Formats: sequence, C-alpha cells, structure tokens
Amino acid sequence: MLELFMVFLGGLLGSYHCIGMCGLIPSIIQHRGFWISSILYNTGRIFTYSFLGFIAGLAGMYFHSVEFRYFQTGLSLVLGILIVLFGLQVMGNIKEKGIPLLDPIFNTISDFLNIFRSSPFFLGMFNGFLPCPLVYAFLIKAVLDKDLIKGMITMLVFGIGTFPAMLFSAKLANLISPYRRKNITKLAGVIIILFGILTVLRAFGIGHHH
Repeated sequence: MLELFMVFLGGLLGSYHCIGMCGLIPSIIQHRGFWISSILYNTGRIFTYSFLGFIAGLAGMYFHSVEFRYFQTGLSLVLGILIVLFGLQVMGNIKEKGIPLLDPIFNTISDFLNIFRSSPFFLGMFNGFLPCPLVYAFLIKAVLDKDLIKGMITMLVFGIGTFPAMLFSAKLANLISPYRRKNITKLAGVIIILFGILTVLRAFGIGHHH
C-alpha cells in the first residue's frame, strides 16, 4: 500500500510537469460541456496507462520466469538505473530527448489530434501513448511488479494521481507559474529516483519485494 501511495503521489506531483507538456491539448476539444469533455479526456488517458501497465506487468512476469538468476539481477539493475535517469529528467537535471525512431511519427501529431477533436475519450487515449519520462518511469515500476494485474493497478493509480492537475490544466497553467510547476515536479522526480534506488538495491538482494 505504501508503494501505491508513493505512485499516486508521484503522479499527483509529476502531473504539473504534464501541464507544461500536454496541458493545452484539452483546449482543442470540440465537445459539449467543459466538465464532460475533460472527464472523458482524462478517463481516456488513464485507460491507456492501465493498458500499458497490464502489458508491462505481463512482460515482467515473462522476465521473472527466466531461470537465470544473474539475468534477473542484471535486468533489475538496468531498470533501476533507467528509473533514476527518468527521475533526473523529470527533475530537469537531464535534458529530455525523444526516441529517434518515433520522431517522424510524432512530427505528425497535430493531424491525429485534429481527428479526435470531437472525441475527448479517444483524444485522451492517444495522449496516453505520447512519450514522457514520467510515464516511462512508472511503466518500468509496473514491469518490476512482475504481475499483469499489479502492473495495471500501478499505472491506474498513477493515472488517477495525474487526474486533478490535468482536469484543471487550462486554469492551472495560468494560476501556477512555470517556476512553481518546475519545483513541484522536482518532488515527483525525487520519488521516481527513490524507486530507482530501491530497485538497484533489490537487484543486489538488499530489501525484500513481495
């Protein structure tokens, strides 16, 4: 339960990073009613996060089934280091970089967004697939859950954590300065880094994961 609370807190604090990156996307929605469209949009995001968490948990189950202990130790070590790096990205200590092979796809993102302007749920689903170090970090956490249901729950809780800020993203973008959003986001980065450090320690048998 403590880990899930930390995941929720990471999503809650980290979502202020999302305001700067994706906060203006809801403003292009052409749908009746601000509340209905915002809820549908964010529900679509959370649906995608949960789906990705399910896939990540499934992948974790597969890797956990591999009998080679050194492989599992090495995998946990690598994933732990990646979580730390993503945490540093969220904090702003490392410049965010896209995935080169996906750049051509995301260069045409505006065309896809226009397609879903009248369908907030599907716009949210599409947004859930956008590259983001915050999402990557918690997806790795879902892999380390080594269970498809636990992985799905991890990303569901993360998505719920991002819900409040993204629901009011248009208003918060004006009320909270970029400087304050950056400081709030740094707290999320600290949480992510702690997950990464814990993962590295567990790779060496320090600590116990149920």
